[in-house]
Amino acid sequence: MADSDGIRVGDPERQRAVELLGEAMATGYLTVEEFDQRTHAAYAAANRGELQVLVNDLPIRDRLFPAVPEVADRPVEVLDLEWTTVHRKGVWTVPARLRITGSTGTAKIDFRNADFPYGGVEIDVQVSWSTLKLHLTPTMRVDASGMDYSGWSSLKDKAGPAAGAVGPFLVLRGSASAGSTIQLRR
Repeated sequence: MADSDGIRVGDPERQRAVELLGEAMATGYLTVEEFDQRTHAAYAAANRGELQVLVNDLPIRDRLFPAVPEVADRPVEVLDLEWTTVHRKGVWTVPARLRITGSTGTAKIDFRNADFPYGGVEIDVQVSWSTLKLHLTPTMRVDASGMDYSGWSSLKDKAGPAAGAVGPFLVLRGSASAGSTIQLRR
Protein backbone atom coordinates (compact mmCIF):
# COMPACT_ATOMS: atom_id res chain seq x y z
CA MET A 1 0.00 0.00 0.00
CA ALA A 2 1.47 3.35 -1.04
CA ASP A 3 1.50 6.19 1.47
CA SER A 4 -0.91 8.18 -0.69
CA ASP A 5 -3.50 5.37 -1.06
CA GLY A 6 -5.42 6.56 2.00
CA ILE A 7 -5.80 10.15 0.77
CA ARG A 8 -9.48 10.98 0.26
CA VAL A 9 -10.71 11.73 -3.24
CA GLY A 10 -13.41 14.07 -4.47
CA ASP A 11 -15.45 14.44 -7.63
CA PRO A 12 -12.52 15.67 -9.79
CA GLU A 13 -10.49 12.53 -9.07
CA ARG A 14 -13.49 10.24 -9.56
CA GLN A 15 -14.31 11.95 -12.88
CA ARG A 16 -10.67 11.59 -14.03
CA ALA A 17 -10.84 7.85 -13.26
CA VAL A 18 -14.08 7.48 -15.23
CA GLU A 19 -12.58 9.37 -18.20
CA LEU A 20 -9.54 7.07 -18.19
CA LEU A 21 -11.77 3.99 -17.93
CA GLY A 22 -13.76 5.31 -20.90
CA GLU A 23 -10.55 5.68 -22.87
CA ALA A 24 -9.56 2.12 -21.96
CA MET A 25 -12.95 0.84 -23.13
CA ALA A 26 -12.77 2.85 -26.38
CA THR A 27 -9.37 1.33 -27.18
CA GLY A 28 -10.46 -2.24 -26.45
CA TYR A 29 -8.88 -2.84 -23.02
CA LEU A 30 -12.24 -3.12 -21.25
CA THR A 31 -15.59 -4.56 -22.25
CA VAL A 32 -18.75 -2.50 -21.79
CA GLU A 33 -19.65 -4.63 -18.77
CA GLU A 34 -16.23 -4.13 -17.16
CA PHE A 35 -16.44 -0.41 -17.84
CA ASP A 36 -19.88 -0.25 -16.22
CA GLN A 37 -18.72 -2.15 -13.11
CA ARG A 38 -15.56 -0.09 -12.70
CA THR A 39 -17.39 3.20 -13.30
CA HIS A 40 -19.87 2.41 -10.50
CA ALA A 41 -16.94 1.54 -8.22
CA ALA A 42 -15.14 4.78 -9.18
CA TYR A 43 -18.12 6.92 -8.21
CA ALA A 44 -18.29 5.08 -4.87
CA ALA A 45 -14.54 5.37 -4.13
CA ALA A 46 -13.53 7.24 -1.00
CA ASN A 47 -9.73 7.25 -1.37
CA ARG A 48 -6.92 7.04 -3.91
CA GLY A 49 -6.25 3.37 -3.25
CA GLU A 50 -9.83 2.42 -4.22
CA LEU A 51 -9.53 4.35 -7.50
CA GLN A 52 -6.04 3.04 -8.30
CA VAL A 53 -7.22 -0.58 -8.02
CA LEU A 54 -9.69 0.09 -10.85
CA VAL A 55 -6.92 0.99 -13.35
CA ASN A 56 -3.92 -1.04 -12.12
CA ASP A 57 -4.26 -3.67 -14.88
CA LEU A 58 -4.55 -1.04 -17.65
CA PRO A 59 -1.90 0.84 -19.66
CA ILE A 60 -3.36 4.14 -18.40
CA ARG A 61 -2.66 3.34 -14.72
CA ASP A 62 0.15 5.91 -14.39
CA ARG A 63 -2.11 8.72 -15.66
CA LEU A 64 -4.62 8.56 -12.79
CA PHE A 65 -2.38 10.20 -10.17
CA PRO A 66 0.72 11.38 -12.04
CA ALA A 67 3.50 12.91 -9.99
CA VAL A 68 3.01 16.66 -9.96
CA PRO A 69 6.28 18.57 -9.90
CA GLU A 70 6.53 21.72 -7.86
CA VAL A 71 5.56 24.82 -9.84
CA ALA A 72 9.15 26.02 -9.85
CA ASP A 73 10.26 22.70 -11.40
CA ARG A 74 7.75 22.77 -14.24
CA PRO A 75 9.29 23.79 -17.58
CA VAL A 76 7.98 27.01 -19.11
CA GLU A 77 7.02 27.17 -22.78
CA VAL A 78 7.36 30.69 -24.18
CA LEU A 79 5.17 32.08 -26.97
CA ASP A 80 6.70 35.24 -28.47
CA LEU A 81 4.06 37.47 -30.11
CA GLU A 82 6.43 40.13 -31.40
CA TRP A 83 4.67 41.27 -34.62
CA THR A 84 3.32 37.79 -35.34
CA THR A 85 0.39 35.41 -34.80
CA VAL A 86 0.89 32.19 -32.85
CA HIS A 87 -1.61 29.30 -33.07
CA ARG A 88 -2.14 26.28 -30.84
CA LYS A 89 -5.10 24.16 -31.92
CA GLY A 90 -6.30 20.64 -32.56
CA VAL A 91 -4.86 17.84 -30.45
CA TRP A 92 -1.85 19.13 -28.53
CA THR A 93 -0.33 18.80 -25.07
CA VAL A 94 -0.67 21.88 -22.91
CA PRO A 95 2.43 22.65 -20.85
CA ALA A 96 1.93 23.17 -17.11
CA ARG A 97 3.41 26.65 -17.44
CA LEU A 98 3.14 28.96 -20.44
CA ARG A 99 4.54 32.47 -20.87
CA ILE A 100 3.08 34.76 -23.54
CA THR A 101 5.18 37.83 -24.26
CA GLY A 102 5.58 40.51 -26.92
CA SER A 103 3.83 43.39 -28.59
CA THR A 104 1.61 43.92 -31.61
CA GLY A 105 0.87 40.23 -31.95
CA THR A 106 -1.92 37.69 -31.57
CA ALA A 107 -2.11 34.35 -29.78
CA LYS A 108 -4.94 32.00 -30.75
CA ILE A 109 -4.98 29.14 -28.27
CA ASP A 110 -7.67 26.47 -28.58
CA PHE A 111 -7.86 24.22 -25.51
CA ARG A 112 -10.96 22.29 -26.65
CA ASN A 113 -9.08 19.19 -27.91
CA ALA A 114 -5.94 19.60 -25.83
CA ASP A 115 -4.47 17.22 -23.27
CA PHE A 116 -3.97 19.02 -19.93
CA PRO A 117 -1.39 18.37 -17.26
CA TYR A 118 -2.72 17.20 -13.91
CA GLY A 119 -3.42 20.30 -11.86
CA GLY A 120 -4.10 22.58 -14.83
CA VAL A 121 -2.04 25.27 -16.50
CA GLU A 122 -0.56 28.62 -15.47
CA ILE A 123 -0.18 31.34 -18.11
CA ASP A 124 2.08 34.30 -17.41
CA VAL A 125 1.06 37.19 -19.71
CA GLN A 126 3.37 40.13 -20.49
CA VAL A 127 1.94 41.81 -23.61
CA SER A 128 1.22 45.21 -25.13
CA TRP A 129 -0.85 46.07 -28.21
CA SER A 130 -1.70 42.38 -28.48
CA THR A 131 -4.72 40.06 -28.57
CA LEU A 132 -5.03 36.72 -26.82
CA LYS A 133 -7.94 34.53 -27.96
CA LEU A 134 -8.43 31.58 -25.63
CA HIS A 135 -11.01 28.92 -26.60
CA LEU A 136 -11.94 26.98 -23.47
CA THR A 137 -13.42 23.54 -22.94
CA PRO A 138 -17.04 23.56 -21.67
CA THR A 139 -15.89 22.55 -18.15
CA MET A 140 -12.70 24.63 -17.96
CA ARG A 141 -12.43 26.98 -15.00
CA VAL A 142 -10.45 30.25 -15.19
CA ASP A 143 -8.86 32.43 -12.52
CA ALA A 144 -7.79 35.76 -14.03
CA SER A 145 -7.57 37.64 -10.72
CA GLY A 146 -3.78 37.91 -11.06
CA MET A 147 -3.96 40.07 -14.22
CA ASP A 148 -3.25 43.82 -14.34
CA TYR A 149 -4.71 45.87 -17.20
CA SER A 150 -3.61 49.35 -18.26
CA GLY A 151 -4.00 51.67 -21.23
CA TRP A 152 -7.42 50.49 -22.50
CA SER A 153 -6.52 46.84 -22.07
CA SER A 154 -9.21 44.43 -20.91
CA LEU A 155 -10.49 40.92 -20.38
CA LYS A 156 -13.57 40.02 -22.44
CA ASP A 157 -15.17 36.98 -20.88
CA LYS A 158 -17.61 35.63 -23.46
CA ALA A 159 -17.16 32.11 -22.07
CA GLY A 160 -19.32 32.45 -18.98
CA PRO A 161 -19.15 29.97 -16.11
CA ALA A 162 -17.95 26.41 -16.58
CA ALA A 163 -20.68 23.86 -17.23
CA GLY A 164 -21.12 20.41 -15.78
CA ALA A 165 -18.30 18.39 -14.26
CA VAL A 166 -15.14 19.97 -12.97
CA GLY A 167 -12.64 20.42 -15.79
CA PRO A 168 -9.10 21.71 -16.22
CA PHE A 169 -8.06 24.82 -14.31
CA LEU A 170 -6.44 27.82 -16.03
CA VAL A 171 -4.66 30.55 -14.06
CA LEU A 172 -3.89 33.82 -15.86
CA ARG A 173 -1.48 36.29 -14.30
CA GLY A 174 0.73 39.12 -15.45
CA SER A 175 -0.04 42.31 -17.32
CA ALA A 176 -1.67 43.50 -20.51
CA SER A 177 -1.06 47.09 -21.59
CA ALA A 178 -1.54 49.58 -24.41
CA GLY A 179 -4.87 48.34 -25.73
CA SER A 180 -4.30 44.60 -25.35
CA THR A 181 -7.33 42.29 -25.18
CA ILE A 182 -7.74 38.85 -23.66
CA GLN A 183 -10.83 37.07 -25.01
CA LEU A 184 -12.29 33.97 -23.38
CA ARG A 185 -14.73 31.82 -25.41
CA ARG A 186 -16.14 28.31 -25.15
